[in-house]
Order: sequence, then C-alpha cells, then structure tokens
Amino acid sequence: MNLIPIAKKILSFLLFSLILISLFSCSKSEGLKRNELVYNNDFESGDLDALDGAQLMTFNNTTVLGNYNNDGFTLNLNNIGAHDLIYISFDLYIHDSWDGNFNNIDPDQPDAWFIELRPEIGTDSNTPSIIWKTSFSNSVCEPQFCLKQSYPNVFPFDNPPRQELTRLLPGLCSLSSDFDGTSLYTIEKGFEHTGNALMIRFHDNLYQPNAVNQKCDESWSLDNLKVRVITFE
Repeated sequence: MNLIPIAKKILSFLLFSLILISLFSCSKSEGLKRNELVYNNDFESGDLDALDGAQLMTFNNTTVLGNYNNDGFTLNLNNIGAHDLIYISFDLYIHDSWDGNFNNIDPDQPDAWFIELRPEIGTDSNTPSIIWKTSFSNSVCEPQFCLKQSYPNVFPFDNPPRQELTRLLPGLCSLSSDFDGTSLYTIEKGFEHTGNALMIRFHDNLYQPNAVNQKCDESWSLDNLKVRVITFE
C-alpha cells in the first residue's frame, strides 16, 4: 500500500483544522454550519468562464493556467451565499530562475507572488484588499551565498530556497534542460471573508531587467484551483 497519498490527506486535514482554529476563536457552543466547495477546476476541460486574464498551457502532461510573468489572473465568483471564511487550495509551479528575497541588481526588488482578495463592487471604497505576499527562490544554497525565500511565511521572512516544496520538475524555458528547474508547491490558505461575491487575484512582481526574455527567465503557472466557503453557527 502506498501511504504517501494517505499521509498527505491527513496533513491537509490537520492544516485545514489549524487554519480554522487560528482564524476563528469560536466558543464551544458554536459549530460548523457550512463547508461547501464552490469552485473546483483542474482546467483540463478548458473551462475559463469565471476567470479574467486566464491563459492555458501544457506542463508536466497536464493543463495549467500560465505561464505568467509580471501578470496574473482573477477568479470572480458570484452568489456564493453568506460565509465567514474562504479556504483556497492549488498547485503552484515556480518555473526557472526565481531569486527570492534578494536580487543581485536591486536588493529591494524580490521575486514576489501574491494572493489578493478584492472588495466586492459596491463596497465602501475605503475597504482595503486583503493581500498575502510571499516570495520564492528556485536555487540551491552555496556555502558563501544563498538566495532565500519567504514561503511558507509572508514576505520578508527568510527561509531556505524551496522550503516546503511538493516536488521538483524540469524547467520550463531558461532552465528547461535542468531536471529541477521547476518547483511545485501545494498551497492551502484560509482568509476571513464575508458577502455574496468573491474576487481573488493571483499575480506576481518579478524583477530581472538584464534578461533578454523575461518570461523565459522566470515565470509561474497554477493548477487544481479549489475554493471552499465556511460558515459558523
């Protein structure tokens, strides 16, 4: 019996439980009223109806959204009903030469990646977006030099390159000849959110001014996007 998939499911359930506990300190009398999957897309069918800025490509024998460089896409969901929390999960492919928190040319320009929850249309204009910002480094630490990343924490936290990756895959373009040129991360995030509509923006801010082809130098793609809404009694 292959125990790896079972172990991953257990870890995902435990992580989900910890997210709920950390975001909501509910009394024992309060219970879970709703836990509903409102979006589930592996993009194999080509369904892009709820997406703005979506583009498809094939990578690792599967259809993914991408590849993006200083760009991204937005998921728009309507009529999802009242809720207290959203729970997002997806596979993120970090392709080629991401430099993490430090760039040789400009140390103040990390290779950053964002999840942004934008307010509903009609919401008070002073309501800010919820932004989760992190960074990725697709490199190997050398004795004298190490390009660190923030993930799984928020920027500017320092972690070793490729911290908590799921697996290594061949590069997409500039590192296409490298067996480990792409880092795959399985990401799960929970956010407090209310309302009947949801707008989530996935995007990046990459910096490589000396690259002849910036998109070939570093980019990202995304697969298996799921969104759950959670409501408490």
